Amino acid sequence: MIPLHVLTGFLGAGKTTLLRSLLQASNGERIAALVNEVGDLDVDRHLLERADDEVLALTSGCLCCELRGDLLAAVDRLLARRPTRIVLETSGAADPAPILHALSTHPACGRTFELAGVIAVVDAGRIEELLAAQPEARRQLEFADRLVLTHTAAMPEARLTAARALLDAAAPGCAQRLGDELTAAADPAWLWAPAPLARLRDPAATRLWLHHGDHGSEFRSHTVALPAAASIEPLRLWLRLVTQFDGARLLRIKGLAECRDSGAVFALQSAGPAVSPPRRLAAPPAHLRGVNLVLIERGLPATVLDQAVLALRSAAAATRA
Repeated sequence: MIPLHVLTGFLGAGKTTLLRSLLQASNGERIAALVNEVGDLDVDRHLLERADDEVLALTSGCLCCELRGDLLAAVDRLLARRPTRIVLETSGAADPAPILHALSTHPACGRTFELAGVIAVVDAGRIEELLAAQPEARRQLEFADRLVLTHTAAMPEARLTAARALLDAAAPGCAQRLGDELTAAADPAWLWAPAPLARLRDPAATRLWLHHGDHGSEFRSHTVALPAAASIEPLRLWLRLVTQFDGARLLRIKGLAECRDSGAVFALQSAGPAVSPPRRLAAPPAHLRGVNLVLIERGLPATVLDQAVLALRSAAAATRA
């Protein structure tokens, strides 16, 4: 049977970075990836730098809310390509329970594919905030079999030890590794090993965990498309400034920008107040023009959002700083 791994983690934790490393280290194994994003811009698919027939994107909704029928159809499409392994990267806003339940009750589950485990990527620097304020993050930990801790390189040892202790309490029995250990050269055997916990294999047990609310009304995504290319430095400065508006509610910004100066395409990303350096894509989408960003927020005042978009338009029109 084909193992199917669920890769989860809150917005900006580093799921796509880990998936890209695993695809690069596949050693010829046919790994099919299914990427779910909140919003109608498939940024993560392009960040994988392997936007081929083995990578499918599900956009404009969250798998645990409204796209479960699309999920099962996409799994069927991937199974028809006869991969040796499937990785489902959920959106950072997803509760894994409905997804696992849908997969475990799929007619092909146990006949063609098997749920092999849940990998949760965790931003170790934000663990206290995530556990206290983001219920989806806690749910992701509750279903995880393995934890990959990211953003640990500059953390003091005492803070890292405290973060790992919090994770031990939130996800008892889960093995942990630091993200820095999982580079493209790393052996992925640890992640691909069968799940040590059996809780996700029982559809009845999974049903008990189903979330009866709907977080879709809480998370909102906003796509901003500007037709003209822009200088990257003013956009980078805008990203650094706008994330200070209300980092607790402006949860994630990600997108692609066509550089006015070189014609190259850069990925721009932030998670809460943390901003990643712009990254030039080696294989940009041929159709991309201008600046295309998705802003994901929960409860951000409309006036603040309007100010952020207005500032973005000014930054895109600015010349290189």
